[in-house]
Amino acid sequence: MKNIPILAVLSAVILTGCGNISPPFKAEQTTVTTAAPTVSAAASSEAESTVDEEQVKYDTFIAEFFDSNISFADTSALVTETMKGCSFETQTDSSNGVQNISLKGKNGGGMIDVMCVDLSQSDLDHDMEYILENFGDYYFGQTSAQMSGITEDDFVSSYRMTSSVVSKGKYQQYGSVQKSDGMATQFGYTETYAVLSENKLTVVSGAYLSTDMMERQSFSQLMSQFVENVKY
Repeated sequence: MKNIPILAVLSAVILTGCGNISPPFKAEQTTVTTAAPTVSAAASSEAESTVDEEQVKYDTFIAEFFDSNISFADTSALVTETMKGCSFETQTDSSNGVQNISLKGKNGGGMIDVMCVDLSQSDLDHDMEYILENFGDYYFGQTSAQMSGITEDDFVSSYRMTSSVVSKGKYQQYGSVQKSDGMATQFGYTETYAVLSENKLTVVSGAYLSTDMMERQSFSQLMSQFVENVKY
């Protein structure tokens, strides 16, 4: 294992993925109104400022994370075991500590990133839950952005969880997408799963978009298999 320069790793985090398969995820909300709401300029500016502050927080944490003394562990065994019997056409590229799996179906496509970061020599001054939540949220946003043309309103279901027990913890966030333009319907699914145990952070993050609902189901099942195979 060797340390990875921060710029190379950040490029891998932001650019890995298969084409354009976008939004930072937001939990689904339902609002019933009888008239169109009026948003003041001050309220709009405050909302934008909050978003900017969140982005700065994520960017600062990610920079600190990859600038600390970390290394990458091999995840080939995890990928090989989980991908057995996979129904998609696949192509795997390994670079900068990340295994990127490109997936192609008859009616859609997607990607999965898999990595294992060794934090045993890291000097990060954050507790386990903070690391899981911030890294998980950031990576989920980057992964869901792979689905081109999809907005937060297209998410029809969502789930987010962070839990920790003494020396280990896990993070999971996922969402299903359904979008119709009147002629065709797109079905999507995106998920980020992370486990921090024995000073190793294992992350599996993927997104898939298709006009076939069954392909979305197959992809979510594949992500479930990854979750089952990640040691916790």
